[in-house]
Amino acid sequence: MSELNEKTTVLIVDDSLTIRQSLRAMLGNVDITRSEVCANAADALSRLKNRQFDVVLCDYHLGEGMNGQEILEQLRSSGSFPLTSVWIMITGERSYERVVAAAEVAPDDYILKPFSSQMLLDRMHLAFTRKFFLRPAHEALMSGREKEAIELLQELLPKADTMVKKLDVLRLLAETHLAQEQYDAAAKRYGEIMQLRVIPWAKMGMARILHAQDKPEESSALLQEIIEEAPHYTDAYDTLAHNLARCGQFAESLAVLEKAVSLSPRNFRRLCLAGESALNSGDPAKAAQFLEKAVQVGRNNSAFGPDVLVDLLQAHSEAGNTDKMDQIANQLSNMFKNGQDAFLPHVCRAVSLLGRQAYAEAQESLRQAAALLGEGRLAWRSGVRFLEAVARLPPELEGYCGAQWIHQLAMRFVRTHQDVEQLSAMTRKREALAQTIHDAYAKLQVTNDEAVALTKDKNKAAAARLLYETARETLNERLGMNACALLLQQGDAESIKQVHEIMSWLPLEHERVQGFQRALDKLHKAAAAAEISEE
Repeated sequence: MSELNEKTTVLIVDDSLTIRQSLRAMLGNVDITRSEVCANAADALSRLKNRQFDVVLCDYHLGEGMNGQEILEQLRSSGSFPLTSVWIMITGERSYERVVAAAEVAPDDYILKPFSSQMLLDRMHLAFTRKFFLRPAHEALMSGREKEAIELLQELLPKADTMVKKLDVLRLLAETHLAQEQYDAAAKRYGEIMQLRVIPWAKMGMARILHAQDKPEESSALLQEIIEEAPHYTDAYDTLAHNLARCGQFAESLAVLEKAVSLSPRNFRRLCLAGESALNSGDPAKAAQFLEKAVQVGRNNSAFGPDVLVDLLQAHSEAGNTDKMDQIANQLSNMFKNGQDAFLPHVCRAVSLLGRQAYAEAQESLRQAAALLGEGRLAWRSGVRFLEAVARLPPELEGYCGAQWIHQLAMRFVRTHQDVEQLSAMTRKREALAQTIHDAYAKLQVTNDEAVALTKDKNKAAAARLLYETARETLNERLGMNACALLLQQGDAESIKQVHEIMSWLPLEHERVQGFQRALDKLHKAAAAAEISEE
């Protein structure tokens, strides 16, 4: 849709009945009659999950629960709000200008109360014009055609006739390159943006590149600059906290997240991160406070799942709150009934038993979980919970296998030196377990270095074979992805078969894995076309 008309669909989100009615009347005055209303964040999230609107007019303050900015952040982070739709924030506070200026996820526009029907229509029209200019690239991105989107954006760049449009194109280009792990190209575009205008989100992009390249110290230094310049930039706090956690500095990470939560107290994802950080820093009581708030805020959140409850179970277990622990355990039991995840229920049972100091029974539950470490997909956070539970077992326990289990876990999950530091810090100063993690990393490095040497010697087939065999044995993501990259270059039937085998356990949400899937799809289409041609 290139312009506002009688077919334009609008969702109005405001906790005031009078304002909702007034906005509908304003839209009706310009013949926009296909509008719906909702009064709170939960209703808005539910409505937007099930239906796409051309425009959302959302009040910044919505009474109890999430505010408009937090709703937008959640929808954007989950991919639930289409790139082609327009979000306009409505607020009576001029202080919101500071919030939106330092927002990683900003609305397409915002309008200050009071305003007239014509002013609202004009702002909606300007937002629509910007969206329509980017629409071909947005549609390509929404269809998973990132390479085509980059080409379209490069064609649009010289056509951008205003500074705002040029910044829109450059930002989308930079973000797409970053998502594709094309770090040099992304850095170039962010550099072009900062030559035009020093904007906090452009600096944030550079910090994300350094973070993705496993350069947490350099990333953190830049993030500190951003926070000093834009104290309301909560995403900078989140990434800084993650950098600190990656280096095992959990207390420092928690302090940063507490500041972010004070700025955005109802952000579900941030509350979960703060609870997790408090657990890692050894403060289960504070973790429980953050996580209980997350549960309260996030019940109607599309991202709400067992993860936050598992962390809350651990917090109550470590704090010795057995009654609350049992309540959470019962809720998790109901969520696990579908049987899709066999690993985590064993870990949760162990955590509950550890809360009662029933160590022998907890060890048996962890033994059952350990038997699944070499199977299927397993999330990093699930592995961490297993490690934290093993670290609470007394090593003098009869039949203790903690070091053996942690070695297998590390062989699967460790990719970088930062992973080693982070996991080692979670062993609760158990030196034997920390050393096991370091030993696993050294072993993995030997394999990776051998593969690199073979590649440099132009023996990619041998490198691919080495990585494939080790990845199949360990299910290590780093080795598996590197193996896929080399096997796809080989391109023969056996190599493609091996790529499919590895893809069956790699994380589907990872950008690199999605790239492998697209490469496989192209190969399959080419093969199908060749068969048709032969016929």
